[in-house]
Amino acid sequence: MILGSCNSSSTQQIAYDDVRIIAEAAHPILLGATTAQRFGRERPVRPDEGNSDRPRLAYNLPDGWTEIPLTSMRRINVRIAGNPDAECYLTLLPGGGTLRANIDRWCEQMQQDPISDELLQALPKTRLLGADSVLFEIDGDFSGGVSGIPIEDARMRVYILPVGETTVFLKATGPRPLIEQQSDVIDEFAASVRLESAQSGSPAPGSVLRWQIPDDWIVDSPRPMREVTFISGEKARCWITLLRGDGGGRLANTNRWLGELGVDPISTQQLDDLPVKKMLGGDATVIEGEGTYSSMSGPSREGWALIGLIRLLPDRAVFIKLVGPAHEVEASRDSLMELVSSLEVVR
Repeated sequence: MILGSCNSSSTQQIAYDDVRIIAEAAHPILLGATTAQRFGRERPVRPDEGNSDRPRLAYNLPDGWTEIPLTSMRRINVRIAGNPDAECYLTLLPGGGTLRANIDRWCEQMQQDPISDELLQALPKTRLLGADSVLFEIDGDFSGGVSGIPIEDARMRVYILPVGETTVFLKATGPRPLIEQQSDVIDEFAASVRLESAQSGSPAPGSVLRWQIPDDWIVDSPRPMREVTFISGEKARCWITLLRGDGGGRLANTNRWLGELGVDPISTQQLDDLPVKKMLGGDATVIEGEGTYSSMSGPSREGWALIGLIRLLPDRAVFIKLVGPAHEVEASRDSLMELVSSLEVVR
């Protein structure tokens, strides 16, 4: 990764007018690569790992914008209107923190006080990855954050989209007059971000999991980063998410789910005392809670409940989450367990 970032072409900025597709990594490190491949303009190609059908991020690059090399955290990385002080990038973070915590951090980066709860609840929605994301915009003197460029009289524009167990952030920063002038273009860019299969225009491939749909449930429209979403009641929804590795771990995810209901976090000992359910050949931790449900994707909802299951496999984590009004969640309990029992890994 470091060698890739030192490539002599990394300082170039190339303008494109067509659709750009970003693979998993921009500059893979390959054993046996030549010196020319490592340090010159000839970049090695990632070998076929059997993932050619994996969905990829795609977007429409606005006129005058330029692409710059990806980083370990940035899955999309561009300059706004080619300006070296104006950048827009997309990151995917497991969990991602609460909306309040993120906005407080961004206010601090802009040398501004935190916004009120009223303004937080009133933040507008706009499109990202085919769904409604929360839009946050603020002016101030940008400190640069972790890896950004410090800018006086700056504007920050952030799109926040929780998807299953992951939060998607699209963040634009730059001189205030430029970001203000480009705001509609940035919105159009955000709306163009999508998942595509390797075969352009073809539908995303099937899941590595197989399941039986409960008789009284309906499959909802596809959502980014989810294997499937079910309509399990008038307002209740259930979805399955897969993440590599341990997906952030059982304890962190359990406490994040409980936190969404206003329930106090639990300890490692309490986690080990939670009930389990047989799933995919092993024990899945079962998490339940009830309270005022608050997530980054909508207003607070009183009297809601959650039943979640976490199953750690050798190479991935499987999350199932049923959320909705308490009476709908309870009515869907048996169907949820039928779904859990039906799960199989097919590849």
